[in-house]
Amino acid sequence: MKAYWKGTLDCDLLTMPVKLYAAVSAHEPRFHYLHASCHTPVESLRHCPQCDVMVSGEDVVRGYEHADAVVLVTAQELAALPRPVEHVIVVHQCVHAYVIDPVRFDRAFYVEPDTGAKKSYAVLCDVLRQSGMVLLGTALLRDRERLLVLRPAQGVLVAHTLFAPAEMLDTEQLALPRRPPHPIETKAAEELIVRLSGTSVPGQWVDHSHEALASLVARKAKNTANTSPLAPRRTRHRSSSVSSVAAA
Repeated sequence: MKAYWKGTLDCDLLTMPVKLYAAVSAHEPRFHYLHASCHTPVESLRHCPQCDVMVSGEDVVRGYEHADAVVLVTAQELAALPRPVEHVIVVHQCVHAYVIDPVRFDRAFYVEPDTGAKKSYAVLCDVLRQSGMVLLGTALLRDRERLLVLRPAQGVLVAHTLFAPAEMLDTEQLALPRRPPHPIETKAAEELIVRLSGTSVPGQWVDHSHEALASLVARKAKNTANTSPLAPRRTRHRSSSVSSVAAA
């Protein structure tokens, strides 16, 4: 498994070398877009509708949407912006796990101790587990400063990137109930919760839609009339011929 990030976890007086590994590999079905007549993967090419020409990569500039305009930004200007220290997760606070709203969780990573850090890593995991606390920190990940929460889970530290406060949408426009519930309604809801209570865990959940699609593909693959050879990698356009089911 290839590390997504490698650096140092800086927790005040405690520092240790660590690596981040993706904790999730999405199994979202993905389709190749093929030309119906010859089954060749189609390409998405950069086209300028104003000049009616194809545009090469070196002729593409970046524009950032601001108000009612697009502001041109050069690569040199982006490189000159202030950046946090690279390859360091700086821990700023320890907080109780319950104060972090799960709706803010984005990507998840397993944190692995690097050479010589296993003992410190184990102690930190155990202390966090017993205290019910998590670490809040920041790190530069893929050229963007991200807020992270690090929590213990079955002997491993899990790091979650968090959406920034400005990225959170409010609930003011939702049609939410404004009156307090009647005691009889509350009692009925409590009884419902008791009836639905169980010991099942998310790990036992089965993605039936994915299984149905996988079964369909497996059945059709047995008949060569339903298949087409995979195009050689050198002829495939990296941004073109694969699409998720959601996009389709």
